[in-house]
Order: sequence, then C-alpha cells, then structure tokens
Amino acid sequence: MIASIKYMSILCMKEDRDRLVASLQKCGEVMVEDTDESVRNAASSADMLRRMEKLREGIKPFVPKKPLFAEIPQVEEHEFETVSESDLQKASEMERLLADIAIKKAADAADNELIRQLKPWANLNIPLEELGDSEYASFILGTVPLKRLEGFKNAVISGVMGMDIISDDEKTAYILLSVIKNESLAELAEYGFERITLPPLKGNVRDTIADLEVRTEKSNKEMAAVREKLAVLAAEGNTADLLYEQYRADYERETVPAAETNETVLIEGWVPEDRIEIAEKAIRQATEVCDIIYRDPLPGESVPTSLRSGKAVSQFESITNMFSVPSYGGTDPNKVMAPWYWIIFGLMMCDVGYGALMIVFGVLLKKLMKPKGTINQIINVILLSSVTSIIAGVLFGSYFGEVWNPILFSPLKETTKMLIFTMLIGVAHIFTGLIVKIIENIRAGKVFDAVFDQISWMLIIAGFGLIFIPAVKTIGMIIAVIGGIIVLFTAGRAKKNIFGKAVGGLVALYGISGYFSDILSYSRILALGLATGVVGMVMNMLAGMVQGPWWGYMISIVIYVVGHIFNLALGLLSAYVHDCRLQYIEFYSKFYEGNGRLFKAFSLEPKLINIKQQNGGN
Repeated sequence: MIASIKYMSILCMKEDRDRLVASLQKCGEVMVEDTDESVRNAASSADMLRRMEKLREGIKPFVPKKPLFAEIPQVEEHEFETVSESDLQKASEMERLLADIAIKKAADAADNELIRQLKPWANLNIPLEELGDSEYASFILGTVPLKRLEGFKNAVISGVMGMDIISDDEKTAYILLSVIKNESLAELAEYGFERITLPPLKGNVRDTIADLEVRTEKSNKEMAAVREKLAVLAAEGNTADLLYEQYRADYERETVPAAETNETVLIEGWVPEDRIEIAEKAIRQATEVCDIIYRDPLPGESVPTSLRSGKAVSQFESITNMFSVPSYGGTDPNKVMAPWYWIIFGLMMCDVGYGALMIVFGVLLKKLMKPKGTINQIINVILLSSVTSIIAGVLFGSYFGEVWNPILFSPLKETTKMLIFTMLIGVAHIFTGLIVKIIENIRAGKVFDAVFDQISWMLIIAGFGLIFIPAVKTIGMIIAVIGGIIVLFTAGRAKKNIFGKAVGGLVALYGISGYFSDILSYSRILALGLATGVVGMVMNMLAGMVQGPWWGYMISIVIYVVGHIFNLALGLLSAYVHDCRLQYIEFYSKFYEGNGRLFKAFSLEPKLINIKQQNGGN
C-alpha cells in the first residue's frame, strides 16, 4: 500500500541546526525538500571529501585484492560519528607516500627519457659541453635515413665537411658533423638530415648514461621501499573508506537545504504519517527549542510515494520502480503484480533441478555478498521464484531437462497443450489488470466506465474463448456479441457528434486484435520453458556421449556442471526480462499510471562500510 504522508516544517534556533540535521540523518525517516526559500550552504567538508576520494583512488593498486564475495567492513556507530585523529594521521601519511611515489615516478620518467635520447650517442668521444660552436668550427649532431646515407656522404665530402657515423639502427644513422663556423647546411636537407640538440650536459655521453642508470636504479629501490610501506598502511583496516564515508555524511549534512535568518533555521520535508512519532523523537533529542508543523499535501503538489508492503511483496517493488514509481494517491500495483510475477517466473524456469540451484546460489550470494537495496531485492525475487520453479517442474515433470513422471503433461511432448495453458494464464493475467481498473472506477463512482471500458472487453475475450468449446459454443457467441455491442455503442461516448461517436465505437472494436496479440504474447512462457528444458537435455546428451572410460566420466561431470550452470544463468536472465515485459506491457497498461517519485529519506547510506548499531543491529 501507499503510505499516507505529511509535509513537515521544523523551525529551530540556528545554533541547533547541526545537531538537528545530524539527528534527522541518523533517524532516516524524513525526506528533506529544497524549497524556493531554502539555500544550500557551502560545505567545509567538500575539500576533505575530495581528498579522501583521491586517496582511495591512489591506494587501489596497494590494497590487497578482496575475495569475490568479501563482507563489507563493519564499523561501530559511535566510531562512525567521530573522525579519528589517528585515522587522519594515517591518511596523511598515505597521501605523503603517494606524493613521494609520484615525484620519484616523474624523476625516473625524465631520466629514462634522457637515457633514451643519449643512447644513440654513446660512442661520441667529444664531451657534451664542447658540442656547438667553437672559435672557428661547429660540431653538429643530426640524423639521416639509412637509405639516403650514401648520397648524404657524397654531399658532405663535396662540401668539405667532416663526418663521423656514431651509430645506426634499422632506419636511421646518427651523425656528428664538423663544419666551418656559420657554414650553411641547407643543401643537406634534401637528404633528410635533421639536426639534433641534446640537453645541456657535461662530460662523456657514456659516463652520463651510466650515472643516470645508477640514479634510476637507486630511485627504483627507494620507490620499492615506499610502495612496501604504503602497501602495509593500505592493508591495515579500511581507513580511507571510513574517512570517505564520514566526510560524505558530513557533506550531506552541511548541504541540507534550509531557509535561514540571523537567528533561526527552517527545514521542510515529507514524513510518512506512521513515522511521525519516530521523527519527532529524533528532533527532540537534538533540541527542545523548536516548532514542528504538519499539513496535508496540497492539490497539485508533487508528493513522494512511500510504499508499505509486506516482506514478500516488497521484494518485487524494484521491478515496478524500474518502470515508473506509483503516484501518491494512486494504486499500489505491487500487491497484485507480485503474485503474478512470482507465478510466471516459475513457469518460465519450470524445472525442479534449476529451482533447487536457485535456492543454493541465492543463499550463497546473500551469505557472501551481504547485498543491499535493489540487488538484495532481486536475489530475494529469485529465491522466492525458486518455489514456483520447483512446483512447475513437478507439474510438468522437468528435472535438469529430463522428463520424469509429469503430473499434468510434458511441454516437450505436448506443446499444443502447453501453448493453450500459457494463453489461459495470459487471459487470467489480463483479466486481473482489468478487474483492478474496474475496482478503481467503482471507487471513483464511475460504474458505467467500468462496464463500458473493462467488463465489455472481458465479455468479448471470454466469449471468444468459449466458442472453441463445442458444449458452450452458442453461449460464447452470445457473450462475445453482447460485449461487442457495448464497445460499439459506448466507446465513442466522449465524442461530441454522432459521427464521431459511431466511428469511435468502430475504431475501439478493432482493438480486439490488440487484445488477442496480447494473449498470444504469453506464448513466450512456453518458449522460455521449452528453451530451458531443451538446452538442459542437450547438455545431458553431450555428457552421456563422452561417458565410458573413467576419464570420460570426469569430462561428463564438467559438462554437467558448466552446462547446467550456463543454462541456469541464461534462463534466469531471460525469465527476469520477459516476466518484467509481461507485467509492464500486458498488465500495467490496463490500469497503472505511475509517474510518481519515490520517497527517499535523508539518511546515512554508506556503500563502502556497514554501520553496526549500538543495539547490535546493522
């Protein structure tokens, strides 16, 4: 159901603002609203939040890899509420080490680049400081493509220049030219000569390279020591994650929208009516000097939707919210959608073995991952649907793709019966949506709308179905005709002229094709059920083909395990998607409007840690 909600205005003294906001955040029952009068203060914690985010990113390579399903660290509530000085010191030390590594990396990169530049000139005998211009001559370094080297040599000789080939690689020759000072080298450009200028260094090139390599090796050893120290610090607890979540909570508190005067602060928002007492208790714990005012939602106001479903039904809320959140004052579809989603999911999986695996994997995921929010709800949906998967498997005799003793019939052997069965499921599903709309219309005093727009179509569909049963064929035709007449003469009732009313009825009656296509779309239940069974059967056949010698049985076990897990994963994904499609397109289109916004309380929602409550809960 959709909870009744109130708009809350809290007026308190300015000096009590921080305590009040912290208490509301801890309480987690009030959705604070951003109004025209409210402002968001600049957060003093913003810089620290950015620092911790950068720190977390920086130490990632040094944090030990966690197991795939590692538990989220637990932090005591009182520990989370106060930033530890020792944690800050540890974070600062890690930041210093990261900065040290960055400096050493930059220096090493520069040295390595210099070594790369100098290596082709390692055989150069002239000291680096003597390169360039002397009193009468110039020593010039440059490169020439090897394929043009012979022509270059001839040009140098004819120009009365000195030339030494210092080294070469597969494509390039590295050359030292000695020329008369200020002599033009323009004619050498046609041979691909490019002048090279080395950094201002002194001494022999080979010795310089050796010194740089020694310095780089020393720097690498120092960096390894720094990395080791950083790895030790990063492996000790979850300091960076804890500080990040603490400063994120601080940031959210500091930027809570509020209207302020010199003396007072006004915070406004929504609170579910059944949570008012809890919210008030949290407020009074923060300050006794305050004024709390409640009012009902105003006409046309955008009111958030707070859902109150049972434990089982609430697991299916994420499916509805994925499409559109129910609007406040509208219908909560989850109470009628959840049972149908549960049943159809089971029919799509339709296997006892896979249903049992769903339970095993679902329990393991919950134990190992400790999931929250939507992920937790999806896993719970799979666990709940394992029951209907097993029941459907027993009814249709499917056990890991093998057919054994079906109570009803085997879909693999009697496909027509299964197609009829799925179409009957589709009719029941669509009728449920129409009945919900009938109830809504009757509650709104629109009894005739219920008869003209929903009951008429139920008569048409039911009548057409009965036509295929010889014993009641005539009754079916009568029922279908009655429904058709109602649609024909009432569907255009909103039109202003007679022509519009008549045409509106004819156009609406054509909609019978849409309903029949909707019913046929439920054949996807058959398709997915068959696909799961056939792929499972194929895996069993492949495993059986290699059995014989002992090693064949070992291979068959691998085929069984890998094949059926793959089939299970594929089946779950297909069932989840197509079941969602049936709910949204075929079911919700009959009555559901949505377009609401979800109630999201201002609360502590750390993602990297779990806060352990003082009473022992999480």
